[in-house]
Amino acid sequence: MRHHWIIAALIAALGQFAAPAAARAEAVFVEHIWGTTRVPEVPRRVVSLSYNGADNWLALGVTPYAYRVWYGGDETGLWPWAASELGAEEPLQLRGEIDIEAVARLEPDLIEAMYSGLTRAEYRALSRVAPVLGPPPGRGDFAATWTDMVVTFGRVMRREAAARAVVSRIEGAFARTRAAHPAWQGATAVVALPDGPLILTGEDGRMQVLMQLGFTLHPPAEALSHGGFFYRMDPELTAPLESDLLMWLDLGGGVGAAARNPLRSAMRSVAEGREVVADPLLSAALSYASALSLSYALERLPGMLDAALDGDPKTVVASALAAGLAP
Repeated sequence: MRHHWIIAALIAALGQFAAPAAARAEAVFVEHIWGTTRVPEVPRRVVSLSYNGADNWLALGVTPYAYRVWYGGDETGLWPWAASELGAEEPLQLRGEIDIEAVARLEPDLIEAMYSGLTRAEYRALSRVAPVLGPPPGRGDFAATWTDMVVTFGRVMRREAAARAVVSRIEGAFARTRAAHPAWQGATAVVALPDGPLILTGEDGRMQVLMQLGFTLHPPAEALSHGGFFYRMDPELTAPLESDLLMWLDLGGGVGAAARNPLRSAMRSVAEGREVVADPLLSAALSYASALSLSYALERLPGMLDAALDGDPKTVVASALAAGLAP
């Protein structure tokens, strides 16, 4: 019996040493536009350079050591849906352009830059500091979706099940919203910024949210797109704005430029009450298009969109009225 006890103890002891060694050997390989990055171990010190990176890390239950602030938000640089996930932790904030030396001083063991505008030269320089996650293969600088990011983060953190749960929850919310609003399916939409105006294309995350809800990009607006996620519309045109749904984004400066458009009185979308205005909070939720912000957006959008799409010009669209666009 004594020999059996000794053998069992030896096996247990060897197992304690073997498990960490096996974990260290299970590297994760992530493909991106500049090749493949090897992540040898579970990162402990993540520096997120993506503009919406903190949102998607926090959605997975991971607080980055440092994250890049985009715009607005509270003193943490985060909007309500993300700030509430921080808890007692106080990660560092990075503001402005990417500073390679500043990032290096943080001594990260993973640099995430999937939605950051990172250049190839910056990627090479930062790769000498730590493994770098660049934009997905075949995508532009700002074409990584929240799904791309959450799934990739889940892989490198070895939290694949948690990532699948996040994706399932949000995709389920989109599916339920689509099912509850059959009138949206196939309706045309345009998302625009009033100064210009700037028309967002199907490559933009904000337009993609409406497309996921069943809308299609208005063909006259799509016809003028020549790549990229937005273009400046000729102010003498109105056809690109005559969609079933016209959404103006208020990023904090109001939508006065849309109200002052001299051709506005001739637009059918105006006369028929098909305009909605996303206020700064909703505009931020759509702009971040993250695993956290989309839940907020899906709570706000249905009532707003239904009012504009009910076919009755007399229906007051509250968001347009509050922004000064409705009579």
